[in-house]
This record gives sequence, C-alpha cells and structure tokens, in this order.
Amino acid sequence: MRIACLFLLIPLCISGADRYKAEWLSVANRLVKTDPRAYEFNWGEGVQWIGLMKTYEQTGDKHYLDYMERWTASYVGQEPRVLLNGVREGYCGHWSPATAILFLQKARPKAEYAGLVRRVVEYITNEAERSSEGALGHWQGSHQLWVDTLYMACPLLAGAGKEFSKPEYVTDAARQIVVYAKHLQDERSGLFYHMWDWKTRERTPALWGRGNGWVVMSLADTLEAMEAGHPLWGELVRIAKRQAEGLARTQDADGLWHTVLDEPSSYPESSATSMMVYGLEKLARLGVLGSKYSAMAERAWKAVNQRYVREGEVIGVSAGTEPRGKEYYGKLPAGSQTWGTGAYLMAGSETER
Repeated sequence: MRIACLFLLIPLCISGADRYKAEWLSVANRLVKTDPRAYEFNWGEGVQWIGLMKTYEQTGDKHYLDYMERWTASYVGQEPRVLLNGVREGYCGHWSPATAILFLQKARPKAEYAGLVRRVVEYITNEAERSSEGALGHWQGSHQLWVDTLYMACPLLAGAGKEFSKPEYVTDAARQIVVYAKHLQDERSGLFYHMWDWKTRERTPALWGRGNGWVVMSLADTLEAMEAGHPLWGELVRIAKRQAEGLARTQDADGLWHTVLDEPSSYPESSATSMMVYGLEKLARLGVLGSKYSAMAERAWKAVNQRYVREGEVIGVSAGTEPRGKEYYGKLPAGSQTWGTGAYLMAGSETER
C-alpha cells in the first residue's frame, strides 16, 4: 500500500518546467529546420538567436550551435557600419544580434566573432546617440528613451564587459537602467512606461507589457554580470523589486500578463509573459527576488505553454510596436514573430536549469 501511494505522489514532484520540456525543445527544433539565410541582422532575429543560444547552453545540443554558425557566416564578413545603419542611422535594433554572436564566441571562439561583437560594442560606447545624462537614444536623432533600447544594449554591454574584462561596459549597462528608470518607472506601480522624449520632456501613457519584459530581462542579465559590491548594484536591486511588485499585481488569474499591464481588457500577450518568466525566474535564482516570484514565473510558463505553443510554433505575439496611446497597443495583431520565439526559448532556458 505504501509503495502504491509513493508512485501516486511522484507526478506531484515533477516541476512545471519539466512538464513542458518537450514543448520547449519542439520550438527550438522547428526553428533550426528553417533556412538561416531568411533572417536579417535585426532586433527580432537577435532575440530569437539569443533564445536559441541559451537553449544550447542548457541542452548542449550542437545542432543549435551549428545553425547559429550558419546564420552568422552571412554577416561576419560584412562592414559593421553597414550592418548597424539600416533604415535609420544608428538604430539600436541592429545591436541585439551581437549578443547572440557573443554567446557563439564563448562556445566556439573565433577572431571574426569576437571582432564583430567588439565593433558593435564600440559603436554603442562611442558613436550612438546619447542624452546629456548618457542614456542611449533609440536611433541617431531620436532624442528618445524607448524601453526596447535597454534590451538591445544592456545584455550586450554587460556580457561583453565580463567576457573581455571591460568593467566599464558593465557599469554603462547598469547606468542605462538607472537613468531609464528615473524617467520611465512609474512612482505608484513600479512599472515602466514605453518612451520619454528628452527634448519635449513628454512621456507616453501606457504601461506596455512587452516593454516591461525588455526591462526585467535587462535587469536580470546586467545584475548577473555585476559584483554585489558594485556601486550601482543596490540601485538596480531596488528598481527590480519595485517592478516585480507591480508585475505581481498585474498577473492575471491564468498566470499571463496583458499587452497593457494595467488594462485587463487588453489581450494577454505571449512574448511579454515569456519575458517575465525569464526575468523573474533569473532574478529569483540570483537571489535578487524571493521565491514567490519564481512561483509566479512557473504559473506563467504553464499558461504560455498551454495557450500559445502549437506544434513547435509560438503564437499570441503582438506585432512590432511604437510608443503611442493606450488604445493603440490593444489593436495590434498577434501571431508568430521572431521575438516571441526567442523570448519563449529564453524562458525555457531558465525554467529548465
């Protein structure tokens, strides 16, 4: 009788993450069957490759690494200034692919990988638009702080600082978050608005879901690269805790976050929820947040897998988003997007550690 009861209890010990490992890997496996030449050197692709590389780090599956090398081969020989200046000069969306290439460099070191990463970091450090406070603009001449920019810059700066023994890069990443929080973190809720214009002093009104995902992931990746004794460590921890409290108040009954966090009538959104899973789970693992936030992340991971993963495809991802009024976000179509796939793979990489 005791043996029978023991077997009945075993399923209860399986974590929420373990129950969805097959779904997580199905997304990565479907991705590496696509043609890598179909993907540009842009922000959505960068997020997607970061997710794939983090999946490789947890699984050791060299198919993911081989695929990343094939994609990277199309770009390492190109002039970096061409890669970094697309439709808009200095657009930050062209920085995030270098974060994924940094992971590739760690796994399979090559001079051309390190060289491309260094050139992108040097551009951010020396040539990108900055405000009088040193905050990075979204593109040359934008004079605007978009929360998206944090994720395009901070994981790269922090990761490169650690990899290349350049502590000033890590400090720059931390300082970005501090200045952005000064202008975009809501005093009451702890959540972040989308954009602040340093010329007009105007701030957009919506507490955008995916925007807060960019922030919590940037916090997690930057704090991971910092020493606890760093002068800005305590400030980043305070920012993270205030945001996490706001996220706790806005997670819905199903475990999801909505495209406008404080508007329950706006639709629940897959990429925002995946980003919260990654950021909150990682911050809890680093000891920055308490265990209740890990439990929140596990609820969200379950919800994403049950609602938004279909035969290796991640759906429910809102389209590319500009900073506008609240009503705009809820009208954007949702489907499958590179950034949603990447965020989902990143979430799995934390829940499957």
